[in-house]
Amino acid sequence: MTTSETSDMGAPDAPEAAAPPGPVRLMAQLARGFAQLSLQANVWAGGLILLALFVDSWQTGVFALLGTVVSTTTAYALGVDKSSIDIGLQGFSGCLIGIALLIFLGHHPSTYLLAVGGAVLCVLLFAALSALLAPWSIPVLTAPFCIVCGVVVIAAPAFTRVWHGGSPAALPVRATADVHYSWTDLWQGFFTNISQVGLSAHWHVGVIMLMALFVAGLRPGLAATLGSAVAVLVAWALGAPPGAVAAGVYGYNGVLVAIALGTIFLTGTVSSTLYTLAGVATSTVLTAALNAYFTPFGGRTLTWPFIVTTWLFLASVPSFSRIRRAV
Repeated sequence: MTTSETSDMGAPDAPEAAAPPGPVRLMAQLARGFAQLSLQANVWAGGLILLALFVDSWQTGVFALLGTVVSTTTAYALGVDKSSIDIGLQGFSGCLIGIALLIFLGHHPSTYLLAVGGAVLCVLLFAALSALLAPWSIPVLTAPFCIVCGVVVIAAPAFTRVWHGGSPAALPVRATADVHYSWTDLWQGFFTNISQVGLSAHWHVGVIMLMALFVAGLRPGLAATLGSAVAVLVAWALGAPPGAVAAGVYGYNGVLVAIALGTIFLTGTVSSTLYTLAGVATSTVLTAALNAYFTPFGGRTLTWPFIVTTWLFLASVPSFSRIRRAV
């Protein structure tokens, strides 16, 4: 694993990085796995995000823990570079898999088994994609989660012991001629954009997750705030359905793009900030496009808009003299 990949989603603060081996170090690794849902590697931020997931529901918290523990343990068993385990890069995809399968397949024994298997596969895919993308210095991001979850959810209805009439594929959201927004739609959308990073549609979960980002640092907190606000503004300006805006459907990818480009991968200049905001707007529109693309065959958009936008904008950087990579 290259240096860029072990640092592509945040770096641990110095005191925590020196945690001794054993239970303390393992707990710190798991906490950073939760923090990496928001592209951070701060133990305290991870603890707050785990709290937010349990506030969503106890099932969400349990499946998040299960996925993170299994993927982290798998990384240890396979001898993955400890530096990537230490900053949580081996835990976050498993965490997302656990939550997503709970949402899409329901709370059943088979879902627990699939969450375990999916968390293991995420570690393998992370390694494979790291090797494939390394020559271009492109980070893996949440691609392992999206691939594994997408395959499982599309295949699930074919297996009676797996499919229990879980959450059906959402119909593509269509614009209507008569769109009326309330203030509640907008402010709830601002917070659910952040909560949807953890696959939650509850605005109060977003409040806790935003607090976690500010605990991790002023820059990620401000980036998430700006990214969510811009995503709401773009969705409103284009006339997206108010209910979808309030549920965070259009904005969570923009939040991730804002944090990734604005605080991790690009240098902090005015040009980079404008470039990042363009990425936020792009991911908002791309979310609508991918919703329509995946719906016919029961797929899920997940964080593909974030991945595609970030990859595209990072791959384009060498062509722009005013934009510089930070890592």
